[in-house]
Amino acid sequence: MRAASTGDVVDRFRPLEKQYRHRSSDHKNARQRRHDAHRQTDRVDFSGVIDVHAKDANSAANMARLRGRAPSSEALAFDYTILSPRDAYIYEIEGLSGMMVLTGAMPITTQVEWAFRAVRAHSQQPYNNVTNLTGDRAATTRLWEDAWHEDATTHGRPAWKAFHALRWANIGAHYDWTAREYVADPDIPPLPEELKQLVKEVYAMTSYVNGKDVESGIVNFYPAGTCMGGHLDNAEFDMVNPIVSLSLGTQCVYLQGGLTRATTPTALWLRSGDILVMGGEARRCFHGVPLVTDQLPDDFAACTQALKHTHIPAEVDAFADYIAHARVNINLRRVADRE
Repeated sequence: MRAASTGDVVDRFRPLEKQYRHRSSDHKNARQRRHDAHRQTDRVDFSGVIDVHAKDANSAANMARLRGRAPSSEALAFDYTILSPRDAYIYEIEGLSGMMVLTGAMPITTQVEWAFRAVRAHSQQPYNNVTNLTGDRAATTRLWEDAWHEDATTHGRPAWKAFHALRWANIGAHYDWTAREYVADPDIPPLPEELKQLVKEVYAMTSYVNGKDVESGIVNFYPAGTCMGGHLDNAEFDMVNPIVSLSLGTQCVYLQGGLTRATTPTALWLRSGDILVMGGEARRCFHGVPLVTDQLPDDFAACTQALKHTHIPAEVDAFADYIAHARVNINLRRVADRE
């Protein structure tokens, strides 16, 4: 695939984004749908995508780049309350310095509970950044409540569509997406302790030394067919402490690039429960999500129904409908550069 070029700047990230990007029909206009009628959109070549969950499906070249290990004896001695080391495995990929993929560590019931909490709580005040949807903060006070209460026969499903338009929510230190900076907001609650604990457990399980407490998180909501363009996370004062990123729901193709867009990125599948640790050089590299699928693990779908024992069945059904075609990503980071 040819690299894109703007003047003297070579962009090797963009061609891979284009290769894997496929918008669902719900996110296309009429012109795009007509174009797709003449294009084999289902024949995307995924042979170059690394899959740590199905190693036999990898090319010989990709297999040679994988390095896997179980948690160390010291890691096993840690007192875990969220993760479980029993089936955990840590992968590193040659050429991606500082990045680790932790698999099998979060029990499926925990994945479902955390995804449900993100959808029903983090999508509403005081977490969501209203610049994504509206300038009226009060209009998103009951975003999920209005969506799941809406009668399925309502013409146009305005509340349901409004929820599907949500792309991010702030947790902890508040990020202004327009100004691309963190702002002090006394009305925003601090990062929940369970998210701080998750990061501590990830540090312990991966034997990551010198990891510090995180202060902020961004919850991304990705309906199938949406994407996140290649970008740098460089608004934080602390660019050393790793970003810890949890995937929940449907699987996606993730691209990890280099310090500039001139580096050809590595593509890998991320599935529900996978946790990325982006430290070292990886913390300063371009990355993105060109493809979100509607492939949800069978055990995730089955465990979702168990929520009806403790929550209103109609709300659980609405969540099941949403998460069957969506990925939720919780990424946590440190903002301040201090001890």
